[in-house]
Amino acid sequence: MRENQSDIAALQHGLKSRRPARDGLRLYTADFDSVSLARFYRGRSAFLILSGPSLNQVDLSLLNRRGIVTMGVNNSWTIHRPTLWTCVDDPGRFIDTGWKDPGILKIVPTCMWSKRLRIQTIDRQGGVTMRDSAFKVHQMPSVLFFRRADHFDHERFLTGDSIPWGNDGKTADSLGIVGKRSVMLVALRLLHYLGFGTVYLLGCDFKMAPDRRYAFDEYRSKDAIRHNNVLYDSLARRFEALRPHFDKHKFRVVNCSPGSELRAFETMTYEDAVAAASAECAKRVSSQGWYEPNPSTEKTPAKEAAR
Repeated sequence: MRENQSDIAALQHGLKSRRPARDGLRLYTADFDSVSLARFYRGRSAFLILSGPSLNQVDLSLLNRRGIVTMGVNNSWTIHRPTLWTCVDDPGRFIDTGWKDPGILKIVPTCMWSKRLRIQTIDRQGGVTMRDSAFKVHQMPSVLFFRRADHFDHERFLTGDSIPWGNDGKTADSLGIVGKRSVMLVALRLLHYLGFGTVYLLGCDFKMAPDRRYAFDEYRSKDAIRHNNVLYDSLARRFEALRPHFDKHKFRVVNCSPGSELRAFETMTYEDAVAAASAECAKRVSSQGWYEPNPSTEKTPAKEAAR
């Protein structure tokens, strides 16, 4: 097959002018082909949708505006259908329709490649049954995989070639914190890698109580609630330590969650964040004149009109 010569010339020019990779992080397809999406979104902004109940206090339909990108985590995709999504827990904990949605780019740990999804069945009486799905993660559409790092270092968080999610229960991180792993760390590292310069936090409540668990229905025991609140305290310490590192790399994180207990980042109203994120694509558009100039309107000369 004969290739287009202008495409070949453009490719050769691009390869000659290519800069060395600034980020060694690689992603992998379901066939384990290595790909790089470094700086793919080149300085744009994104909304990181976590799972706090404050999500129900804002109009998430505003996120459907042109120019807005969202990343969800865990089962927050039951509240809003995101552009991007990630998790670190077993894939069977997350609703299977999200996994099966080809319109959501899912970026998950490599160890999930062969793990099965789960299916929920609800009978006529409202009884719920869970069972393993016939499908595994690598059989789902639009899934990419990444490698995790088992050590958190607040001075190297954005520069490693794998993604930190915290430490194990026996090892201290750079701040002396033992354990305390979180999908929020993974999401922020991915968003920086993808090139987003500003991240707006939603559902980042950083407090849990028996009557304030998630934005969606889910039971949590007293021990689970206590565990999450201890985790929030440790994450708050990590984010305070990360601020100089984020500033150095021109990575801005803004908390737009009503009533949030996280104080590490600057705050902004949700409405102002939506306006800022959508501003570039908010102008009026017309389809006229893009393919060819519009025919000019012929005006009748004044003399002829007088006749």
